[in-house]
Amino acid sequence: METISPEKRLQLENQKLARELKRLKKDNEVLRMANDQALRTQTYIQKDNMRQAFYTNQLLKTSPYILILTDERLRTVMTSDAFFRFGKKFSSEELRRGVSLRLALSGILSESELDELLEKCETALTMAEVDPYLLRTVVDGQKIDWQITITCMTTKEGSVAGLNIIFVDMTDVVDAMERAEAADKAKSNFLANMSHEIRTPMNSITGMAEFILRDSADETAKRHAAKIKSASRTLLALINDILDFSKIESGNMRLVEDSFRLSALLNDVTALIDARLHGTQVKLKTEFLGEIPDELHGDEIRLKQILINLLGNAIKFTSHGSITLSLRCERLGDASCLLCFSVADTGIGLKEEDIGRIFSSFTQVDMKRNRAIEGTGLGLAICKRLITMMGGTLDVKSVYGQGSTFSFTIICTVENWDSPLHDNLTTREITEPAYRATFSAPDAKILVVDDNEMNLDVAEGLLAPYQIAVTRATSGEEALQLFADVNYDIVFMDHMMPSMDGVETLLRLRKMPFGSSAVVIALTANALAGAAAEYKAWGFQDFLAKPIDPLAIDKLLRKHLPSQMIRPIENEPEFLHEKNEEVADEQIAKGLPIDEEAALKYCMGSRAFLKKMLATFAKNEKTKQLERLYRAKDWDNYRIAVHALKGNALTIGALQLSGHAKALEFAARDRRLVDVDEMHPAVLSEYGELLKEIRSRVQNGA
Repeated sequence: METISPEKRLQLENQKLARELKRLKKDNEVLRMANDQALRTQTYIQKDNMRQAFYTNQLLKTSPYILILTDERLRTVMTSDAFFRFGKKFSSEELRRGVSLRLALSGILSESELDELLEKCETALTMAEVDPYLLRTVVDGQKIDWQITITCMTTKEGSVAGLNIIFVDMTDVVDAMERAEAADKAKSNFLANMSHEIRTPMNSITGMAEFILRDSADETAKRHAAKIKSASRTLLALINDILDFSKIESGNMRLVEDSFRLSALLNDVTALIDARLHGTQVKLKTEFLGEIPDELHGDEIRLKQILINLLGNAIKFTSHGSITLSLRCERLGDASCLLCFSVADTGIGLKEEDIGRIFSSFTQVDMKRNRAIEGTGLGLAICKRLITMMGGTLDVKSVYGQGSTFSFTIICTVENWDSPLHDNLTTREITEPAYRATFSAPDAKILVVDDNEMNLDVAEGLLAPYQIAVTRATSGEEALQLFADVNYDIVFMDHMMPSMDGVETLLRLRKMPFGSSAVVIALTANALAGAAAEYKAWGFQDFLAKPIDPLAIDKLLRKHLPSQMIRPIENEPEFLHEKNEEVADEQIAKGLPIDEEAALKYCMGSRAFLKKMLATFAKNEKTKQLERLYRAKDWDNYRIAVHALKGNALTIGALQLSGHAKALEFAARDRRLVDVDEMHPAVLSEYGELLKEIRSRVQNGA
């Protein structure tokens, strides 16, 4: 083994030290460069922090809002300078060191307001979202409306760091909104008052015109009076549109939802439109497609208003051809459906550039061409707003010169899918034979209670084929006296009677001997869905809607009469077989402004019976009674009288008068006296014209 000399070993060590020194110098250079970079970074961070602190400080100083940052224990961390305009108990330094939020805000909010705020803060600390809310308070005698927003702040790790609370002074905005609402309310009140004030003299104008038409022998004067009456109705229609639009604009229009039958609504609408189209070259067509439920829940009155407005609009702009009302239904589930309506006409149509403007308020398009068309330009705007309130949409398609189609959808609650619309619609032609009784019950004793003589005649006539002797009572008091002496098999009880109504009479009857087991059936024109259940809840065994459907009364008799009383039919009443008289009666029916099919439906197909009902209708005129109750403002009895007129008119097929009387009845029921003032003279005028026609044809044998 070679021995290394000391000199050699020293040389090797020196070389090793030189290499190490060189490496250390290199590492030192790297460290120096890193240190320089760290110094530059630190300087940048310090500058950025100073910059951020400057802007944060400026934000807190200049912000018009109260900003409060808290930690997770709801102690203050910092606030904006705006805070010190209201919270003067603490300095900024004290707030930075930490003050409880309740204590910091004690001079700004009341105890109850603080409780509400802190409750929301506790919710925000759970990271749950808290909606901004509006708070009205008083600070140093000054009213302030705050919008308060509370946001949770979190760390990078996701834990709660505290809250950011912002108070925005919304006093000016809220005051402006309140002033706008007050102005809208003042406008609505003004329009409502003006509407009422205008209607008052309009009633006199319409009434005087009616007197001239009725009493004057001067044909020129009668023509002038007819024009006055027509102009009055037009003016009232314009007032109604303006008032309705005002209600919508001010937010006072509310949907009133209840159970209703779609078939009854459509029957009323089509009858009204048919009447308006009478004597024109335009025909109304209907298309009801697919499975459509009849028993619905919604705002029947507003839906009817929409359809009448759209159909009326089509009438204005259609001089020949047709107007088609279509309806289909989309099932949305077990309890709701989408009704899709459309109104198509063959009228003058719309230009493409005008389609977007027709729903604007007080707007009429193509004025040069349509200057003779009356209206405010509000009808379509009102329809669109009402449809939107019902959760639907209104669209229009049009070809200029060829016609327009307005389509809309609404969502309705379905009360019964098993009751289809088609089963209850009124058709325009008689398609089924007259009803004939299938049994007789000559031993049955039946009491019919109704304050209206015509209703008693109808009930007696419908029961005649069963060879049943009917006892009549015109009041609840009389019914109780008769029941005390005779144990009747069935009592048909009218609901709406003056003095003692049907429900009160029933309750008293139940306390009489044999009264608890007596079969009492409600007899009423209120045939809304759900009415049967309501009457049964009051204690009636069953329910019969007016006008009385012969098939319905047949079913009730079979259901409630003792089986031993029911016998095979032997002889029908003579009036059903008066063939020679039927020929003359047919001429009378066709000459009257009534729906013959609807009338015959309730008169067992007998025109002789219909003639008797027409005579009874004319005999029992209610004009003076209605006028007396109207002037006395006896709205309860007025409603009962109009209710009776509604049913009587429907029995003889006067569908339009019945529909108008129904609207008047509901207006009186709801104490919408402005509407009563408007409709009363029109309904009485229509009633008077019908009476005049009936008397001239029926009583004179024309």
